[in-house]
Amino acid sequence: MGTEAVAEFAAQFRLLDQSIVNYLDVADSPEKCDDFLTKLMVQLEELEGKFAEFEEFIAQITEKREEVYNAFESRKVNLTEARNRRATALQSAAERILNGIKNRVKSFQEVAEVNGFFAADLMVDKVRDIVKQLTELEDNVKADDLQGQLKSAKEDAIRQLRDKKDLFVAG
Repeated sequence: MGTEAVAEFAAQFRLLDQSIVNYLDVADSPEKCDDFLTKLMVQLEELEGKFAEFEEFIAQITEKREEVYNAFESRKVNLTEARNRRATALQSAAERILNGIKNRVKSFQEVAEVNGFFAADLMVDKVRDIVKQLTELEDNVKADDLQGQLKSAKEDAIRQLRDKKDLFVAG
């Protein structure tokens, strides 16, 4: 019985190792890392329950549990940092585009031109696309900030144009 248990444990342990490698490969988001870590911890618990009578197996399972936890936490941190770097780069690009948009709308003479620009210009669409990408990256704060800046740029341009026309009419 002991020999069969050793063989079965070795086979189960190898399967667990393969699962760890596979899950680490397919974990492409911090959320997936958490999901796969949970699945592996359940497998380890089942393995521990099945071989609870064998002390040497329990020690190996405990070591493997720590190894799995550290591997997935490391992967999660790396993915989170990459996501944050991407979000920061997108925000910087959008802010540069917004500065260009603000400079460009200063030259318009009619409110219709401003509205048309914000409805059809490729650079405005690019900012909206960046907002969408940030939302997909789950960085809603930066997405909302950029959306607000875009809206503010349009409102400011219209307000400044109307103020300029009012001053001109008044003489």
